[in-house]
Amino acid sequence: MLVLINLETAAARRAAMARQLDKLGLSFERVGVDLRHADADGVQREIAACAPGFQFSAKALSNAEIGCWLSHLRAWDRLRRSGHPACAVIEDDLRLAPQFGHALHVLSAQDRFDLVYLGTSSRNVSQRRFAQCSGLRIHEPVGVILNTWGYVVTRAYVARFFAEGPDSGTDGGKPLRRIRLPIDHFLGGRGGRLRPRIGVLQPAVVEEDPVLGAASQIGPYTRRLDRLHLLQRMRRRVLTSSVGELYYSTVYRYL
Repeated sequence: MLVLINLETAAARRAAMARQLDKLGLSFERVGVDLRHADADGVQREIAACAPGFQFSAKALSNAEIGCWLSHLRAWDRLRRSGHPACAVIEDDLRLAPQFGHALHVLSAQDRFDLVYLGTSSRNVSQRRFAQCSGLRIHEPVGVILNTWGYVVTRAYVARFFAEGPDSGTDGGKPLRRIRLPIDHFLGGRGGRLRPRIGVLQPAVVEEDPVLGAASQIGPYTRRLDRLHLLQRMRRRVLTSSVGELYYSTVYRYL
């Protein structure tokens, strides 16, 4: 099962991904919740439709980030209602490796990890601690994984997430699940008791398209330092620089 996160207005991105997936002989479903220009009532209507029982912090998350959460939750809900053991969820600004289809097939059958990243710009990944899975190497992260481009998530984890929610509480006797973090922060290691067991596939089978990826569709962000465009650009430059390459290729070799 493969789900593409793609907004209705992003036709060019959708076409580019469809061409790649068709070339690999892979079918996909599309989901996309666009709240960038929605008012408060519109946001609440979408939450009620996509994730009843959940509450998203308007102070910590922008409308676009809530829409991103709801897009992923829609994909997860489709997995939960299906008979598939796992689902691949990918963004719409990627380049897919020829081994992409094989990786999905293998990772959909594993149960050691709740979620395996297919590629990420985060490079804090142990090169020493990894698991072999039918010829694929799934490495353990060292710290939080951010800027993820695609992952395979198990139906067992999705069922637990919907059943328990990230922050138990009640509102008028009804269960209330509160979400205060962007989805990449939550899944990447800051999700508390519902943090998934994560692994990172190496070598990656997806990478960010340098043109499409530079034009984010999740803005405007809330006023968090990590979301400032200047800091994001600096982070990208460090990660791809020769200094960054030397650091990550040496330090994380022994972690």
